[in-house]
Amino acid sequence: MADIIREQGQHLPESMKSAWRERANGTHALERAVQFPTAIEGDGSPTVDGLYSVAVDLAANTANQVLVAAPGDNKQIWVHGMILLADTDAGTVTLQDDADNSITGPLALSDEGGYVLPMSGNFAMPWFKVAANRALEADTVTCSAGGLLSYAIVSV
Repeated sequence: MADIIREQGQHLPESMKSAWRERANGTHALERAVQFPTAIEGDGSPTVDGLYSVAVDLAANTANQVLVAAPGDNKQIWVHGMILLADTDAGTVTLQDDADNSITGPLALSDEGGYVLPMSGNFAMPWFKVAANRALEADTVTCSAGGLLSYAIVSV
């Protein structure tokens, strides 16, 4: 949770304060709690065609391994979460689209190590978006890898 930093002598606006009331028995009751938005606002209201999860099984030293096929005209792949673990040896995995446009740089994985992109806290703000009508692919160097990918197909 982020701290709110104010200049010395500045006060928080009333909308950012919780209000407490002292009860006759010496306890306190919350009268008004600070209301924070439940999610950060993203770009517009996307039209979601579907939410999916797919197993990831990447072979070692192999380019252009399709994780998600191209979704069609005016549709994008939005990645909301991913678990990726090296199965054999240390190596790298690079995510890209089917035109070989890099989405990530080479992600280094130690032998039996990996990484997690936890589920995005806001649907309108995925970890990354693939260009319209492009597949999501991965290239591996040295290691094989496995895991899970959570994504949406979105009309744009």
